[in-house]
Amino acid sequence: MDNEKIREHLAGSLEKILKFAGCEEELTGSFRDSVAAYKKLSNKNDDAPATAQLRRKIADLFYKVYEAAFRVSVRTGAIPPIIRMFFDFGYVDEEIAGMENAVYLYGLTQNMPTCPEKGVYSIYEWLTAIYQGKKEPSRNEMDMDYRDYILEQKRMGRLTQGQEEALMQNNGSKVIYELTNMFPVINRLTFGQLSIFCPLFSSHNLFKPAEAALVTADKVTEAIENIRDKDFKAFYRETRYYNQERGINEQVEVEILPDIILMPNIGSRSIMWQEIEGKKRTTPSRMMLSVFHTEDLAQCIMRLTGEFRWEMCKRVQGARWNDVTEPSLTSEYCDYVQFYRNNKELSPDTKEKVKQQLVRARNNYRTMFVSDYISWLLYESAGSPRLNKVARTILFTYCPFKKEVRERIGANPLYKQAIERYNIMNAKTSRRITLLYRKLENTPDGVPEEIEEYKNYLES
Repeated sequence: MDNEKIREHLAGSLEKILKFAGCEEELTGSFRDSVAAYKKLSNKNDDAPATAQLRRKIADLFYKVYEAAFRVSVRTGAIPPIIRMFFDFGYVDEEIAGMENAVYLYGLTQNMPTCPEKGVYSIYEWLTAIYQGKKEPSRNEMDMDYRDYILEQKRMGRLTQGQEEALMQNNGSKVIYELTNMFPVINRLTFGQLSIFCPLFSSHNLFKPAEAALVTADKVTEAIENIRDKDFKAFYRETRYYNQERGINEQVEVEILPDIILMPNIGSRSIMWQEIEGKKRTTPSRMMLSVFHTEDLAQCIMRLTGEFRWEMCKRVQGARWNDVTEPSLTSEYCDYVQFYRNNKELSPDTKEKVKQQLVRARNNYRTMFVSDYISWLLYESAGSPRLNKVARTILFTYCPFKKEVRERIGANPLYKQAIERYNIMNAKTSRRITLLYRKLENTPDGVPEEIEEYKNYLES
């Protein structure tokens, strides 16, 4: 379809969306009137009470229409391009979006640049995965997942035993839980400017060409690969591989890449929402971005990875995550920041820099760690020192560089001692696994994939 025909098709987009959703007349009329009022605003970011109230009203109505339209889409299986634009981009009106942008969005629906197989989902693809039973709903703001929520409702007497059991298996209810809890909160947070948030795709929020701002599976994969080429342990987590028949009982590391969910807005923030799914540690983390992201994507994903590393360590360590008698990334970093004034390894000038860094982080240890982690990936991996000796030692202990990077910067005295210490510690485990590997490779069943991957991990 050429652009002229697309423009003709886009005319009256809102009415086509409302017709598809099939909402009751009161909701339809209220949403139509609110969108019309928003379209007339000369300053859509105005902080006047009436304008702010209109934006809140539109948001409330938007999610109701969205839910109704989603129900229709899974029932009929047919999703016209304009409806897909509504689902994935928050598009409702060709004038608010700007006709040029609307034509571009229309084209995207013919070949969405996402890839669930690589863990990069549009919000509609994510909701569909939940509906199909491939994914579980996200935690709510109270850190409660769907299962916990249903159990809590049962405990409070709001559900019978039969209702609880039915809801646990009801994928439709799971989607509603996601639409009600995660979607509105994260859509607003990723937008970045909470006080002026409106879920409608509007040209006034697009500060660079739509194509440049678009987050694609290829861009995300490239950013993650760049991190893994330096911090090869970034997405590995410890688990036990047990094979009774072959007499194998080993603590191994497995790599679980994150799920990236693209929210239907033009925004500037990225959110590390949860480090695992449910209670199982070998499940993907969930990271959320705007589908049109206005900040540097590579650095945002570095920040998300730093936050994931921190939260995953807390999950593994449990209540003792900041207890330095149980050495870990979080406990040693907390100890470093808490007692830096008494640290004899830090000069007075360095202590002042740590103080200023802590002020910038608003005394949040995780925020401070993430800033160090980004410097670790951007500069220290290139042999350009940015961190002090204590921070560098902690990062090298728990976020060591890949072998190629270690060899490249190894001649620098600042890194030499840390690299030697890492090599000695790693060699102990590597020798044991290598012996096991040689024993298994001569057996009829060969080497299990888990042991193969762990051996490669130790050699990285």
